[in-house]
Amino acid sequence: MKIKEGFVLREIADSIVVVPTGALANEFKGMIHLNATAKFIWELLKEDRTVEQVADKLMEEYGVELERAMKTAQDFTQKLKDASLLEE
Repeated sequence: MKIKEGFVLREIADSIVVVPTGALANEFKGMIHLNATAKFIWELLKEDRTVEQVADKLMEEYGVELERAMKTAQDFTQKLKDASLLEE
C-alpha cells in the first residue's frame, strides 16, 4: 500500500498538514493534521510498503516493541484507508 498521488505534506509554522492538490481538491475537502509519528509513517508510505515494513521502521526509529509498532502502523494505515488516501 502507498499514499495516493495528489496529496502533499507541508509544514506550516508548528503544524504538519496534508492537503489535496489538483482534481483531488474537489473530492477531498479540507486538510489532515499529523503529529511527528504520523508524518514519519506518511513519508514511509510514499513508497509501496506493508504494515509489517512500517512497523519495522517504527521500531528502528523510535525503539518501541513490535506490539506497539504494529498497533500504531495498523491504526494509522486504517485511518488512511477509511479516508481513501491509500492505494492497495
